[in-house]
Amino acid sequence: MKKTIIALMALSGLALADTYTSATPAKSAAGAQGNYYGFTLAPANSSYLTTDIPAGITELDLDSITLLTRSSGYSTVDMKVAVYTYVGDSTVGTFLGASSSTGTQAGNNATLTLTFSDVTIDPTARYQFLFVKAETDNTTLTTFEGYQAAATSWGVSVTNSFEGQIPGGWGTYKGNGINSWEGNYVPVTTITLSTPVPEP
Repeated sequence: MKKTIIALMALSGLALADTYTSATPAKSAAGAQGNYYGFTLAPANSSYLTTDIPAGITELDLDSITLLTRSSGYSTVDMKVAVYTYVGDSTVGTFLGASSSTGTQAGNNATLTLTFSDVTIDPTARYQFLFVKAETDNTTLTTFEGYQAAATSWGVSVTNSFEGQIPGGWGTYKGNGINSWEGNYVPVTTITLSTPVPEP
């Protein structure tokens, strides 16, 4: 009995993560669909992905990204999402990790959720979320040349509902050179982050 009480007390003291989910931008009449190579944005510091993350938080775990697939057609390869810091166009920054789940051929207008583990970001900083072939070893992704060799396009729906509010250089990548943008479009996407839970 005593051991049971101690165990219950220990469990009650465990810290729980606070979870923050971005608002999903509505697909506009001016939206489009097609195959893209990824996108770049700062999850909590934009006019189009608003979150309830309190000011001052500089470290959150990236838990998942949910994408809306294109409205017609399909992508023909399995993919995962590689995450990099943003340092400039035509290159990648520091490789932080990739999704542990992968997206495969999906139906039209379907939601695809990719999960992450051990990827921590500053929600106000800018990151690149790039589509790469699912079988790619993460060590390959540590250089720009490695990324380009593994890059793949994926079929997603994008929206243009922001009327010029997107900061310059943010949005959806049209090619694996990651220096070509799809105008004022961004993917119809939801990002979920949580506070890191200390090790017991």
